[in-house]
Amino acid sequence: MVSMSVSTISVQECTAAEYQQALMQLEQKQPTSVSFLQSLVYARLQELIGRQVVYVIGSAANVPVACGVGICYQLPGGLRYLYFPYGPVVTENVVYTALSSAILPIARRLGCAFVRIDNDRWLTTLNLKPAPNDISRLSSLQPRAEWVLDINQDTQAVWMGMHKHARYNVRLAERANASYKQFAPAEAPFDEFIGLMQTTSDRDNFSLHDEAYYRAMLNAMSPKDGFVAIVYINDAPAAAALFVVHDNQLHYVFAGSSNDYRKIAPAYFLLWNALQHGKRKGCSLLNFGGVQDEVKKLHLQGVTSFKKRFGGYQINHRNPHDIIVSPFKYALLRLYKRIR
Repeated sequence: MVSMSVSTISVQECTAAEYQQALMQLEQKQPTSVSFLQSLVYARLQELIGRQVVYVIGSAANVPVACGVGICYQLPGGLRYLYFPYGPVVTENVVYTALSSAILPIARRLGCAFVRIDNDRWLTTLNLKPAPNDISRLSSLQPRAEWVLDINQDTQAVWMGMHKHARYNVRLAERANASYKQFAPAEAPFDEFIGLMQTTSDRDNFSLHDEAYYRAMLNAMSPKDGFVAIVYINDAPAAAALFVVHDNQLHYVFAGSSNDYRKIAPAYFLLWNALQHGKRKGCSLLNFGGVQDEVKKLHLQGVTSFKKRFGGYQINHRNPHDIIVSPFKYALLRLYKRIR
């Protein structure tokens, strides 16, 4: 075991390859799975759409004790900030203090007004005050509540843990001769995938990223990083979803469905098949992503009900902590959020 104090920890920027090596070591020491938002896949996506990304490693005696992917975002008026979504990844409590100081010069170099740390243990360990809801509620903020399902149990236990309506809809799709197909990210039929996403957006009144974002996501992924699943009924695409596999979690990231088969609800059939694939690949959790929370205040009642019908439990996240680099610019953000 490495003996650590704040003075023995060095923090520096690194390459993507160095970051990946450190992350793989640190994931073995974490009490819970690390989100793919701290993975190279998500970092590559951000770089492909033009955002500046920094990779940071904290070491003690040349052994990684922390790492993080930070993403630069820009607000109206040119105000920039550095956000570590569900990160950084840290092993020992003493590392938090070292990172807090070391990240500041990196943020200054990037011209950021503040650094947003989105790590619940960080706030608890240092007894820090989370940002208030109005300041936290920026477009980059990740969900404050996630829904997850333990798929490490046997398949029959997962099946019986689902709501009876979910099981019914799986059987309904089977009776409709629905077929389930999986594609490597680069080989997925993009027009079918994005078409179902757009149909769902129009139907449920939520906005999408532009198509370039989803193309970039698929380009950022290798076959080991995840897959696209599509359900066909009568040879027509009926439901689609993009899944990311990271640190024994199967993440349900983007999804859409056709208006033509609403009574069959093929998304249940899709997820049932995808989670079984995840189990075969060694995943222990299915992470459905965000559900209704009181901070982001998105209208997710229907999505939340759908996800909860598979069984599982909710993970709640505290608001992030902002390390202020420029008090004046941060005050402008407060004013902007107050009058907006």
